[in-house]
Amino acid sequence: MNSTIPATFSDVFELLERYNISYVVISGMAVVLHGHVRPLADLDIVLSAIAEEQERALEVLMLAGFVSTIPVPLHLATVLRLFDQSGREVDVFLKYHIAFNELWADSSQIKIGESLARVVSLDHLLRAKRITSRPHDLDDIERLLELREQS
Repeated sequence: MNSTIPATFSDVFELLERYNISYVVISGMAVVLHGHVRPLADLDIVLSAIAEEQERALEVLMLAGFVSTIPVPLHLATVLRLFDQSGREVDVFLKYHIAFNELWADSSQIKIGESLARVVSLDHLLRAKRITSRPHDLDDIERLLELREQS
C-alpha cells in the first residue's frame, strides 16, 4: 500500500479521533486502505446521522483548516465538499446509501502514520461500490476481490 496518500490526511484523522467524532472512511481512500493502490483525489467520510454529532465533526474539520464550498444548513445537505488552503478535499456524507450505524458496527481502525482512521469494512465497501457501479467502482471491486482471494 502507498502509505503516503493516506498520510496526507493524518492530521484530519488525528483530530477526528481526538475529538471522538463518529465517522467512517469510504470510497477511494478505503479502497487504498484495504490494499488496492490507485490514484486518490480526496478523502470521503460518512458521519453519524445525529445532527449534533455532524455539527461537531464539521467544527473539528474547520480546526484542521477545511471550509465548505457551499454553506448550507446540514439538514438540507447530503454531502458537503470541503477544501483547505493547500487544496486538500474532504467530502463529508451526511446521508449515505448504507446506514451509518451499519457502517460503524463493521468498521475497523487502521493505523496511518501515527494516527488511526476508522475505515469501512471490505464487505460494505464492495456493497457501496456495487450500488454506484461507475467504471472505476467496478474496477475497484475486481481488484479488491482479487486481493481477498490472495489473502
